[in-house]
Amino acid sequence: MKIVSTVLLFLVSSFSVAEDLIDFEISIKQMSSHYRAFIFFDGEEKYKKSLLSIASQASKYDEILEDKPQLSVRWKAFINQLNRSFEDGSAVHDVNLQANWTLKSDELNNALNEEIKNNLSKALDENPESQSYVRLVLLKMERILTSYMILTNPVGSYGISAETIDIDLQVVEVTAMLERLNLENESLKRVARKWNFIKRVLIKYNTKVAPFVVLHSYDKMRKDIDQYLANI
Repeated sequence: MKIVSTVLLFLVSSFSVAEDLIDFEISIKQMSSHYRAFIFFDGEEKYKKSLLSIASQASKYDEILEDKPQLSVRWKAFINQLNRSFEDGSAVHDVNLQANWTLKSDELNNALNEEIKNNLSKALDENPESQSYVRLVLLKMERILTSYMILTNPVGSYGISAETIDIDLQVVEVTAMLERLNLENESLKRVARKWNFIKRVLIKYNTKVAPFVVLHSYDKMRKDIDQYLANI
């Protein structure tokens, strides 16, 4: 009986770590896409505001990073670099700050990828009605958006980075995951409808003509997913 209890405790703990890492990476990816939108749109204030809003809540991850020293160090360095980048209002045009952002961002994502490799695949709920499944869908969407903004906006990213993924392949994967959701739910139905429109734009990242449409659609999808998660 004690062995069974120990195994169950381990599974619950692993599941919790996986969920924490999902939320943590969602924040990182959203910050990255807001930053690149800020650069792309020549200092548009709303993207700076969204970016700094997430950064201001950085301490909420202190607890989950306590036993991940390498990731914790990279996270704090990333946040410090972000805050310095916006201190004097020159982040849009300062080439050195943009290069440092890419460096710190890549260091953070490399450390995060190690944690994901060790933890994320061990405990994930594949039930499409679960919160963790829907949050994983959102995470994969955020990974796609970050990569899209890198590829459509090379000036703000200094080329290929640790966050760049195969957009075409991931779009197919997210589409398949969405098809498993309960699309009778109005919030998820809106997400699926927006996704089916925006996925055609995402795979045309080389055209560099539609970042505003993509970002606007993502804002709507995030709100719908948050609304769904708040009610289950």
